[in-house]
Amino acid sequence: MTFEELDETLPNGFHDAKIVRVAIDYAERSAILIMQLLVGMPDSADPEEYRKATVKITGLCYYSIEPPDPNYPFLRGGTPIGVAGYPEDSAAFAALNALLSVMPKGVDCYRFFVHDWNSFIHVAAEEVHFEWVDGAA
Repeated sequence: MTFEELDETLPNGFHDAKIVRVAIDYAERSAILIMQLLVGMPDSADPEEYRKATVKITGLCYYSIEPPDPNYPFLRGGTPIGVAGYPEDSAAFAALNALLSVMPKGVDCYRFFVHDWNSFIHVAAEEVHFEWVDGAA
């Protein structure tokens, strides 16, 4: 699965998602994101309902975190970072075309805009796996 495919299956995609924890294993070329995903819909009992999920990334090529904009309130001790997910954009990420030329074919390149930082997290991986932390479908 790709990040875009996963985004399409989630009730609100990665819109207003929150990253709680990131664990990167460079030796295994993998990463695990613990996220809180917005599942509430405007007409549901709780439009602001979130569910915790695990996003496991395999075949990791890179996980790059841009530094925060110093004019934004990026020091938010004890709270997850609010993000929105998008397909990678080579016009905004100049190094992407050069990176694509040396990565395996079919690598999924994605980015998360971090609202409190006014910057991006860039990810490239071969596979994305997903499960709700509570085990429900």
